[in-house]
Amino acid sequence: MPDHVVLVLFAGPEMPCKVQHAMLFARDIARNGGQAQIVFEGNSPKVLLDLHTGQSKLTGLFRLCVEERLIAGVCKGCAMVHGAVQAAQELGLPLLDDAYGHVSLVPYLRAGMEIITL
Repeated sequence: MPDHVVLVLFAGPEMPCKVQHAMLFARDIARNGGQAQIVFEGNSPKVLLDLHTGQSKLTGLFRLCVEERLIAGVCKGCAMVHGAVQAAQELGLPLLDDAYGHVSLVPYLRAGMEIITL
């Protein structure tokens, strides 16, 4: 089993099942002794708007993932497009922009992490 995984979440509010499962998968991997991180990319920063205000059914699960340090960060470019920069900042999530304003996967690959996209 790969025990070092980064889940790159592209799905946003239009696919709440993928958002929920990214968090569930990360928690399951961590609970079983692995290392898991979630990166919000593409449309997924949109969900931060509802998570920030507590208007999402996923808020409790999201807060657990934040407490368990499973959220690596949010794509800055995508957060800007979706108006979610302030929400990310207020949630204490790093804005990642090392690859031309977007998330660089290189640090995860160098760390030997498997990349899974949702």
